[in-house]
Amino acid sequence: MKKRTLFAMLFVGAMSFALAADGETLYTQYCQACHQPNGEGIPGTYPFISGPIKNLSTFEEGREFVIATTLFGLQGELMQRGYTYNSVMPGYGPMMSDEEVATLLNWIVEQASWKRRNASATAPQPFTPEEVARVRALNLTPEQVHELLMKVEELMHGTNPAPGQGGAGNGGPGNQPGPKGPKSP
Repeated sequence: MKKRTLFAMLFVGAMSFALAADGETLYTQYCQACHQPNGEGIPGTYPFISGPIKNLSTFEEGREFVIATTLFGLQGELMQRGYTYNSVMPGYGPMMSDEEVATLLNWIVEQASWKRRNASATAPQPFTPEEVARVRALNLTPEQVHELLMKVEELMHGTNPAPGQGGAGNGGPGNQPGPKGPKSP
């Protein structure tokens, strides 16, 4: 009897770890309904995330924003591909461990790398549970996460001021121009 109980506990523990380590499962559970299976979202309703997360993952402030959005949610206006979004994204921090958040974000970055024709050959550093824990300790509100977005857009806009290359009103962080401009693959 003790052996069966021990085996059952080990099996359940192993299955939980396997599910926790599967970014696709996490994406399907928490993100796909709004951002769609391909990360392209629903224009005018839910923003696309596949390219922006990869771009934002290349510098410290962007990484903090991506993690904070996942943990705490986002509330406030943003522009992307010529659409204005002003709804509330829930935070998933209470439901996800630091390891799961890192796994999810790494999976999204990996998907952005192979699904997008113009994806950079240089992949950003993987997200780590330690990095997620540091951001989790900030205990932000969704409105404070929006303030992070504004700072990130200022940084990106200041280093790349060309039209259609980031900043509020120009297609969002590192994205293509809106619907009348070139379409992303």
